[in-house]
Amino acid sequence: MTLTLSEKEKKALAALVNERIYEHLSRFPYFRYPVGPLEEWKWLFADPKSVPVQTLKQALNWQFGSWQRKDLAHAHKMTIIHVVKAWPDFWERAPQEPEEALAFWKEHLPDWQSGFDAAAFLLHLSQPDAVELTDRHRLQAMADLLKEVGNPSIERALDPSLQDLEAYTLFFRAILPKLPKEADPHTRLDRFLKMYGNRHAYKNVRKDYTIQEPEIRIFSWDDCSADRFELSRITLRANADVLFACLLLSLDKRPVDLEALTIGMIVERLPLGTGGICNSGSFNYAMIALLGRQKGRDYFEIDNPKLAESFTEQANQSTRDMQFYKKWADTKVSINPKYIIQK
Repeated sequence: MTLTLSEKEKKALAALVNERIYEHLSRFPYFRYPVGPLEEWKWLFADPKSVPVQTLKQALNWQFGSWQRKDLAHAHKMTIIHVVKAWPDFWERAPQEPEEALAFWKEHLPDWQSGFDAAAFLLHLSQPDAVELTDRHRLQAMADLLKEVGNPSIERALDPSLQDLEAYTLFFRAILPKLPKEADPHTRLDRFLKMYGNRHAYKNVRKDYTIQEPEIRIFSWDDCSADRFELSRITLRANADVLFACLLLSLDKRPVDLEALTIGMIVERLPLGTGGICNSGSFNYAMIALLGRQKGRDYFEIDNPKLAESFTEQANQSTRDMQFYKKWADTKVSINPKYIIQK
C-alpha cells in the first residue's frame, strides 16, 4: 500500500481541513493533551534507556487522554503495564528502524488495538523526524478525507501497520504547507485530525458545547511579570495561587474594565488546563479556594461578605460542591488593590 497525492488532491484536502477545523477544534479536550511535555519527552526518549518508568507511564497516560487523571480504560491500563514490563528488553535491543520497533511492540502487547496507539506514540517520541504523531483516530481521519477527494489509496486498516504510519506521515506533511500560516499550524492540524477521526464519539453532545483552549498553558513563578499587577505579592504557591497569577497575566495582556469584573469573567479567563492544572478535581478545588479566604488569601473583594465566607467553607470541607463557583457567575468582584500597580 503506497499513498500518492497529486497537487490537486493536496489542495482539496487542505480546503476540507480549513472548512472544518474550527468546528472540531472547538471540541478538542486541551486539558487531556497539553503540549508542554511533548518536547521534553522527545529529547528524553531519543535515548530509551534514560527514560524513568514514571515518565514512561506519564507519557502513555497522555497518549490515552488521561493526563493527570486516573480513569484509564481497562485496555489502556493493561497496555501500559505490558509496555513497562517490556521496556528494559526494548532498550536493550535498541531497535533503530521503525519497522523493528513496531514489530517488537506487536510481539509484546497482546491487545494491538490500544497497543498500536502506544507503539506509534513511542515511535514518534523517539523518532519525531521520521514519524508523525499517529493513532487509530488519526488514521481514520486520513482514510475518510482521502475518500472525500476521490483518492482510493487508503482503506482504514483493522490491523494498523508501519505502512499506515508512513502513509499518514506523508499525508500530514503534504497538507501542512497548504494551510494558513496561523499560530502553530502543525499542532492545529494534528488536533483536528485526532478529533475528526473520532467525531462519532461526540455525536450526541449538544451542538453548542465547546471547549476553550487555555491562554496560559504553562506557568512558572520564576519568569512571570506584568505591567499592571504586582505578582510578587502573591506569596502562596498552590494551584489557587497559580490561577490568580494567570488571571492577572491574562488581564495584563487583554485588559478589561476591572470595575465590571464578575466571577463569570474570571471563569472565562481560566479554563481547565490553565497553568498546567489539567485534573478537573484539582482545578475546581483551586477555583473555589481562589475566591475564598482560605490560608489568608485576599485576592478579591466581594460585596457580599457571606459569599466570601461560603467560598472559604467550601474550600475547607471534603464534601465541597465542585461547581460552586459557577453558580455565582453574575456576582461582581474587585481585585484587591494591593495587587494592582498604582500609576
